[in-house]
Amino acid sequence: MAVFTIKAAPSGRIRIAQIVGNAKLGGVVSCVLNYYRHMDRSRFCFDFFTYGPSPLEETVRALDPEARVFYIPKLDVAFWKAVPVLKKLLREGGYAAAHSHMTTLSAFALAAAKGAGVPVRICHAHSTFDKNSDHYRVKALLRPFAARDATHLMACGRKAAENLYRGRAEEAYILPNAIDASRFSPPPGAAHGPAPVREVLFVGRFAYQKNLQFLLRAFARARKEREMRLTLVGGGGEEKSLRALSGALGIEASVRFVPPCDPLPYYGEADLFCLPSRYEGLPVVGLEAQAAGLPCLFADNVDRDADVCGGNEFLPLDEGAWARAMLAPRAKSADNCTKLRERHFDIRAEAGRLPAFYGQALRGIL
Repeated sequence: MAVFTIKAAPSGRIRIAQIVGNAKLGGVVSCVLNYYRHMDRSRFCFDFFTYGPSPLEETVRALDPEARVFYIPKLDVAFWKAVPVLKKLLREGGYAAAHSHMTTLSAFALAAAKGAGVPVRICHAHSTFDKNSDHYRVKALLRPFAARDATHLMACGRKAAENLYRGRAEEAYILPNAIDASRFSPPPGAAHGPAPVREVLFVGRFAYQKNLQFLLRAFARARKEREMRLTLVGGGGEEKSLRALSGALGIEASVRFVPPCDPLPYYGEADLFCLPSRYEGLPVVGLEAQAAGLPCLFADNVDRDADVCGGNEFLPLDEGAWARAMLAPRAKSADNCTKLRERHFDIRAEAGRLPAFYGQALRGIL
């Protein structure tokens, strides 16, 4: 076997492999980019390992010309192909650390990293899952092996750590899904009173996990009582069926589908944010919505720590309950940025956590 050698970027910085999988959508990539954008990059350079072309590439090139994006086969579809490819890329790249954001699929990603000789291997739990989750049996089968080849454990919150690591949860370093709170904060003097048409917003993947058929049905009930519009920002495999359902419910004129984009303007025009996920960790979009001053409705299986600013509701997945909650009077908030900062969710204050973690993990290795 060839000897593994740690290699630096042309600038002399230490390369860290960020294994993110599907980079087209989702809070995982947003979280990593938030840290990379705001942290001191003088010591570390990130390379990203994804499943194929996405907007990530342009973002990464603009952020750091030395950072690279590599494609690997899908770990959830063809791990027997992906592991050798990833192992080869990690060995050739000479990465000091491999940071896997793949939750249970980290079993494969970190096996590749260990086989390549990468000395620091981080398993990062970004979400939870239960018996209502898609592919639950596969996830449950992989869970005991997710961190088997990890040298360090990390999680977005305590609930995610307990869900993935079970008895080892206390070992996990909690890295908050911090956001640029000031970017989403409403401008001074922005109106916060009731609007004639209530604007309801969802941001995220159009996927089983997000439970959007449920949201459409609950919205249809609420729409019978007052003028409302639902905006779904994102994209994914369920879009066609969601459009068909909105037509069948007779609400197609009140539902707006927006392709993947910067959701900032949609937060600004919304009155209420909804996240009826079947399972979830600590959602980045929930933090963004709160930074924008929006009251939020979360499914009751979302991590309770998502209620950073107070006053948000966690509801059982009952259409009537959600319809009533959509209709209830609610006001926007103007001071949520302060609350997010106090709870360590402002990236401008927290960005130093990740490079400090890498520095500590690599002590004695470099």
